[in-house]
Amino acid sequence: MSSDLRSLLGAAIQPGATNNVSRRPGARRLLEDCWTPIRNAIEPRFADILLEALGPLAKSEDEEEAKPAKIILSRDKAFLQSFSESLQAEFKHFVADFCSNRSDERNDAKKSLSLVEYGDMEFSTLMERASARLRNAVDDEYTSIKLRLANLVRESEIRDPENPFRPVIFFRAVYLGLERIGTAKADLLRVTKRFDTALVAPVAAAYAAVDRYLASQGISAEMTRQQQPPRGDHNAMGGRNTIASPFGSTVVPGMLTGNPMTVGGMRFVTGFSAEQMLNALYQRMQLVSTPMPLGMPMGGGAAQVPGGRYAPAPTIGGGVAPGLPGVGGAPMGMPAGGVPLGGVPLGGMPGGQGIVIDPALLAALNDAQRLGAIAVAAVQQGQPPPDLAVDPVQLRAKVADKATKQIDKLTIEIVGLLFDRINQDKHVPPQIKQLLQRLQFPLIKVALVDPELFVSPHQPARELLDRIAATSVGWTPEGEQNQHYLAEVQKAVHTVLAATEEGLIPFQRALEGFEKYLLDENTRDDDPVSRAKRALAEAEELEVLAINATIKIRSAFDGVLLESYLREFLLETWSRVLVAATLRDKTDSGVMRKYLSIVPDLVWSVQPKINPEDRKRLVTTIPPVLTVLREGLVLVEWPKSRMQEFFARLMNSHAQAVKALELAHGSPTPSAFEASTLRIKLDGLRITPDDLPPPDGAEMTIPDEMVKHAIAAAHLDVNYLTAGQIVVLGEDTDLDKRIASFKRGDWFDLRMNETAERVQLRWFTPRRALYLFSSAQGKKTHSLTPATLRQFLRDGRIAPVEGVPLFDRALREMMDELQRMSVEPPTRAG
Repeated sequence: MSSDLRSLLGAAIQPGATNNVSRRPGARRLLEDCWTPIRNAIEPRFADILLEALGPLAKSEDEEEAKPAKIILSRDKAFLQSFSESLQAEFKHFVADFCSNRSDERNDAKKSLSLVEYGDMEFSTLMERASARLRNAVDDEYTSIKLRLANLVRESEIRDPENPFRPVIFFRAVYLGLERIGTAKADLLRVTKRFDTALVAPVAAAYAAVDRYLASQGISAEMTRQQQPPRGDHNAMGGRNTIASPFGSTVVPGMLTGNPMTVGGMRFVTGFSAEQMLNALYQRMQLVSTPMPLGMPMGGGAAQVPGGRYAPAPTIGGGVAPGLPGVGGAPMGMPAGGVPLGGVPLGGMPGGQGIVIDPALLAALNDAQRLGAIAVAAVQQGQPPPDLAVDPVQLRAKVADKATKQIDKLTIEIVGLLFDRINQDKHVPPQIKQLLQRLQFPLIKVALVDPELFVSPHQPARELLDRIAATSVGWTPEGEQNQHYLAEVQKAVHTVLAATEEGLIPFQRALEGFEKYLLDENTRDDDPVSRAKRALAEAEELEVLAINATIKIRSAFDGVLLESYLREFLLETWSRVLVAATLRDKTDSGVMRKYLSIVPDLVWSVQPKINPEDRKRLVTTIPPVLTVLREGLVLVEWPKSRMQEFFARLMNSHAQAVKALELAHGSPTPSAFEASTLRIKLDGLRITPDDLPPPDGAEMTIPDEMVKHAIAAAHLDVNYLTAGQIVVLGEDTDLDKRIASFKRGDWFDLRMNETAERVQLRWFTPRRALYLFSSAQGKKTHSLTPATLRQFLRDGRIAPVEGVPLFDRALREMMDELQRMSVEPPTRAG
């Protein structure tokens, strides 16, 4: 390996380290001084923490449940002192462990909390889950501290299990504080759980205070050149602390930290070493028109690079890097004239004629691809594939023998090793992995001419693999829908294999067809998911129509004096009656007109009645108005209790209208209300489903009772989930982006009542007001609003199964393994 590249790999393993002397011990004094801002942020808020956590419990009618909370609240000062002392002791222990490099997952169970039995599974589970929820809730503040801490000790990253500021210290302190004031052991865990939400705001304030203090000491929160994206953190699909790479991908040169995956080893077919594989992969990555990774050796002169489909074509440094072992001095950068990789012009460059695959190699690849097409066609027809006895590794070796250029041989090897990793992936079911393996040879053809494959997550060939993998996570062979899904995957793979066009067009066509299936997904009318879709779509449609009706009715009330309860009734409730009447009989607007026509009379009936003629008219007007009101409220199944309350208030309003003559004696006569004027304004009101406005991107909220009513009316077994208490800290921009990235077919782990269930996002309403998840068999369904989904993500009650897309996972694991093997080359498989 060249000295430059070996230096690069060394920097990836120990980024930022100039020698082997740890800088952590020298940071101890500064870190211990952070206790002051923590204490100053927490202690003034402690009374609020107690009231929020234990106040509701103390008011419980169950005296046995309320008693511990009442005792603790009565000893608030003692609890504050014991909590503060415990928190300081925990923090100092964590700082000491960090500065002496003793912090890791195995030691966590042994630190300072001597009074707690760590073998107790319930305690460990509580600490883990509560800390994770708190960690997610204060992500911005916590991430900033992590960066400052890493810069302080000049390390590339600080892992959560060794961070002295990790949220678990606050829950430990609560537990110890409760124990020290004499809380019964049987109540400790139950009471500690109550502090889950109450600690969010104070801990966020504490972290913000520490962040300001470290900033005042000159510690930066900016990433240094040596810092790499943390291995333990997820990308936007998986959760937290994503740091975008200069490639726009989650895998970049230098991401070679963590424990390598060694199961099964690697089977090389070309005789090249792992060292040469890494050189070739980095060389491929450098051909993309994106910013170059820091630390990569570059030359001097500038040259154009291929623009590809997804980015403009900027210039990068050219020149020839030190020769690659066994590759005959191929250029690491782009030489002047734009001729990379041993003299083959790249398409998209000025004067370039496009990369041309050697005819003999292309013929071998096409033969292997046709063999795959025949095999998939046989499987689609229910027959065994004719190539069962063919070892894909041996077939790859025969294809590689046809390559005359060393870079082509290396590329074939790299893609093969990538598919070996895909074959070992734990998330993708075996039958789906067998189909994905068929795409190996078409993907080799893409890799030979399109280096974006290795760096762009939006490259079509890569997207197809990722999309099939993401939607297959919870797949099982049983069930009609699952068999239909398998057939669509077979169809997508066969589309690529049977294509006569070269390049990305077959992958684009297959991806579009697969996405269309996921979008439409035809199911039987009696299928639980189909019935749920119709009911939830109707609930959203009703809400949109009700909003439009409310806007129109509100404009008609301009200048009309109404009591607040009646105005709210007409705008919120009666507008829904009008919508329900419209949808019940879409061909005849007579019913809706009847409900609309009583509005002017209802408004007139509560206006002051100054002259005797109006009082006489009121007697004949009220009965028909009340009859129509009751009929409309029954139509929307308005609760009887609310109906009784409304009519009681309306009766009082009528009584006040009649008394207006006595009340107005000696006062100026108020302007008369003309029901005819309001009737003219309302006559132009039209409510029709054809007038539904297109989705505008704004979040729409449907009342819980409306959704529950729609589910009950359709007799559905849909679990409508609500979050209870919604906790919002600042803007939800990051969460909204995550939710917007969720696609139909993605799989999630949903936690309810201490049990976990794997569910698939099957559908969301056109305006994304409701999300529908179902189990693998589609028999159990759940629905959530965006607000509930955000809270579930904050709490860790729902999370994507795939933290990283398949291609990224496989590429990362392959690079890890190659790096390990480049230190001690493996024995070639025989």
